[in-house]
Amino acid sequence: MLEKIFGKKSTGVVYIVCAGVLLLSLIGAAVLFLANYPDSSLYALFVQVLVTAFSLAAISAPVFIQKKFKYFIPPFIEISLCVYSVLLFLLTRLHADTIVLNSFLPAVGGFILSSLIFAVFYSALARASEKKHRRVSPLKASLFTWIAAFLLMFVLAGLFALANLAADVRTSSMQLFMAQAAHFVFGSLLFCITGYFSARSHKERFRIYSFKDPETAERYAVKKKNKALYTVVRNISKDRTDYKKALSYAKTRYYFIRILHLTAYAAYTVHACITFSKLKGLGYAIGFALISSFVFTAIVYVYEYILYRKNAVNQRLRKLKIAKAVARCYSLALLLAAMYVADYNYNKLSGLFSVGMLLFNLCLMIYNIFGKPRYYPSAKKSPKNADNGETGGGSSPEAATEELEETAQEISTERPDKTL
Repeated sequence: MLEKIFGKKSTGVVYIVCAGVLLLSLIGAAVLFLANYPDSSLYALFVQVLVTAFSLAAISAPVFIQKKFKYFIPPFIEISLCVYSVLLFLLTRLHADTIVLNSFLPAVGGFILSSLIFAVFYSALARASEKKHRRVSPLKASLFTWIAAFLLMFVLAGLFALANLAADVRTSSMQLFMAQAAHFVFGSLLFCITGYFSARSHKERFRIYSFKDPETAERYAVKKKNKALYTVVRNISKDRTDYKKALSYAKTRYYFIRILHLTAYAAYTVHACITFSKLKGLGYAIGFALISSFVFTAIVYVYEYILYRKNAVNQRLRKLKIAKAVARCYSLALLLAAMYVADYNYNKLSGLFSVGMLLFNLCLMIYNIFGKPRYYPSAKKSPKNADNGETGGGSSPEAATEELEETAQEISTERPDKTL
């Protein structure tokens, strides 16, 4: 199964191990927070949640691009991103304000990020050279990579300087950032030199390929003796897993998860109301806001379930998704206020619940706005307009596709092609 998702089993193993380390570190931080560890705080836990989410997104992006859009990403880039995300996550907590954090990590970050930029530039130059029947120039790719990394760090330095001026921060922090930026640029330069000589001897190592046509990509891999490309294309292209069926199977159990979420939400609301009632006016306001948000969310869930059972029209469900997104934004603002009050009153349990609910609401809000499916089942034909051929909201995309295929098959049977 790992080969079908990641292309290579080794890449999948590294990804799972690194993602597991990130999640276990987050769980450990939550346990230390509850155990009143001296260096733990609600703010540190919140930052760790955001860093973990960003790290998981960074190491998952190549896997998603390769699986969804059929672009071969060199395995060493995926593995490097995974390892660096874990190193950055752990060393920033174990070696804060040391030479490891201030010098080693920025240099390694510049080296790994430049490898990704180099692969993009080299692939674009190689594609253009093949059309003109010329040899690709690794020197151009190295120069473009170093310039891009330098410009990126230059922009970040400018933004950091403006932030320091606005916040009136000490100049020592700016000096530290410039030192880290210098190590980043040095790491980028080191890779550009390494990548140049490596691309001259192994021309296919940094290529990003499109394998939307698997047979052509496999023949190309055999011709170029690119074993990694051949393995990834063969494994992913021969994946016959019905993910739509698996998603439908998961959706049938999604409402059970929602019931569990509402139960946890209700318990959190009761606990928060009791806790914040000690704050009198502000506590009563937060309690009323949390209760109203919970009631509105429960009503939205029930209404959506009714529409789902009735196979409602698209516009209703679309408006419902927008309403749910508004409810999530409202709940998110309330949870931020609750976290602020909980931190100032040193209520560890309420703060931990706030972080968990914040992350859950944020994920659901992003899914409701950007997630799929964008098209929902339309209303079924009513008895009144069934004879006239009118529908309440049009047929579903699956039904339209099946009807089109049947029509095409009938036409091809009745009117076979004639050879001239």
